[in-house]
Amino acid sequence: MSEQPRPPADYNPGPPPASHLVWGIVSAILCCLPFGALSIYQAAKVEKLWAQGNPEAAHEAARDARRWAIVAAVAGAVLWVAAIVTVVLLFGTLTDDTASN
Repeated sequence: MSEQPRPPADYNPGPPPASHLVWGIVSAILCCLPFGALSIYQAAKVEKLWAQGNPEAAHEAARDARRWAIVAAVAGAVLWVAAIVTVVLLFGTLTDDTASN
C-alpha cells in the first residue's frame, strides 16, 4: 500500500469544513436513526481526513454528512406525518363505530 505524499510544511488550506456533527446527532435522535447514524459517521471522518492533509475528502465527507442529516430530517418528518394521519384516521374510525352502536 503506497503512502500519500505529505503536503509541504508551509501548506495551509485554511480552516476545516463544518462537519455537521450536531445536525447528525439531532436528526438521529429526533428524526430517523439509521440516516442520522450515517450522518454522524460521515461527520466523524471530516476532522480525521483534514488532519491527514486530505482537504478534498474532508469536504466530501462534510457534504455527505449534511446530505444524510437532511435525508434523516425529511424521512423523520414523513414518518411523523404518516403516524399522525394514521392515528387520526384510526381514532375517527373508532369514534364512528362507537357512535353507530
